[in-house]
Amino acid sequence: MTMKINIKDQYINQFENLLNQLPDDAVIVKKSLDEEIDKRVDEYRRGKMNTVPFGNDLDKIRERLVSQL
Repeated sequence: MTMKINIKDQYINQFENLLNQLPDDAVIVKKSLDEEIDKRVDEYRRGKMNTVPFGNDLDKIRERLVSQL
């Protein structure tokens, strides 16, 4: 079973203590972005992610911003 749980910050320690009482393989904790990060890393490694160098098209953006001043 998969479930998403939002825990208030003040109760995180109590929740972690509860999880620690369960057998090691009973629960797999994933942070909210783990799946998305894994998916993007996999796409990048397989060469399927379209990437653009950081400096590309910055001049166009800069000109647009300056023209708004």
